[in-house]
Amino acid sequence: MLKKIILGFGLMLVMLIAGVTIYIFTSAVEFTEEQENQIKLAIEKPVTKQTGEEGFAQNGDTRIWYDVQNPKDSIKGSIVLIMGLSADALAWPSYFTDGFLDAGYQVIRLDNRGVGMTDWDDFDPENPYTLSDMSDDVLAVLDTLEIEQAHIAGVSMGGMISQTLCIEHPERSLTMTTLMSSPWVMDEALPALRMSCFAEIAINTASYGLGDSEIDAVKMAMAIRTLLMGSEKYEFNIDKITEVTLYNLRERNGYNRQSAKQQTAAIEISGSRIEELKTLTVPTLVIHGKTDPLIPFEHGVKTAQLIPNSQALWIDGLGHVIPKIHSDIIVPRMIDFMNSTTKLMQE
Repeated sequence: MLKKIILGFGLMLVMLIAGVTIYIFTSAVEFTEEQENQIKLAIEKPVTKQTGEEGFAQNGDTRIWYDVQNPKDSIKGSIVLIMGLSADALAWPSYFTDGFLDAGYQVIRLDNRGVGMTDWDDFDPENPYTLSDMSDDVLAVLDTLEIEQAHIAGVSMGGMISQTLCIEHPERSLTMTTLMSSPWVMDEALPALRMSCFAEIAINTASYGLGDSEIDAVKMAMAIRTLLMGSEKYEFNIDKITEVTLYNLRERNGYNRQSAKQQTAAIEISGSRIEELKTLTVPTLVIHGKTDPLIPFEHGVKTAQLIPNSQALWIDGLGHVIPKIHSDIIVPRMIDFMNSTTKLMQE
């Protein structure tokens, strides 16, 4: 009898695992035959350098990677771009950074701790790092480059890091732009983060993100963009996504599969910034998409309401990534904001 029970339990377990596996692979984002062929052709092309002038800064025991791109003529100022959860500096696309370069701004990107070329191995689950630690990483980069003040801009978790930096070190920030972010993701007065989106990301990670295949890595990057797209649909530049993905895999450290868990811990342990944002003096621009599938639009609205004299840009159809069609709206608005703030400070 016991043997039959054990066999029956084993059969049920196998069926459950098979069912979950089937569900994962049938629920993942699917790609057309044309897209599959485009990915295969793109993988065969040479991978070109995706970074500017590279360097490292040191914050305690953590080594922080950054790169710098300079405008062709004189530099009117510097902007630091801070990426979101699990994303490295290369996630800032050239069509976004080029606008700042053309406007005369030096562009600085960095890999947050846990991703890219920045240290991965300094995470202690018993004593996780915080958003303050991550904002200090940004300051370490500025100190290394001998930049006293800069324009600070961050997307999603990068917006939370930007808020933390400007709260704790307002003297280092000329302006702050927070994109698709939140003053506190656990705020019960706001709609909760959309867990269905996280679940879909997890399904696609299980389908495409656990192996070593370069094709699957590209599919994973495309799937994430598909899931984070807003209501306004658009085509991806498959060649560019492939090139950036392969550059990370072949020329850098690849992708840290533990980074989401580690950085989520940093967000949770750091707590709310609601009260501190009410007294923030740094000129602020808040940008959020009205159809953000991950961090609801209301989080952006509350951020703008909390920060005195803040400006806001609400975009129809924008999700939780910045495609070119929306970058063409966002970048000029940011440049106008930075230029006008700098002019006021000089008067």
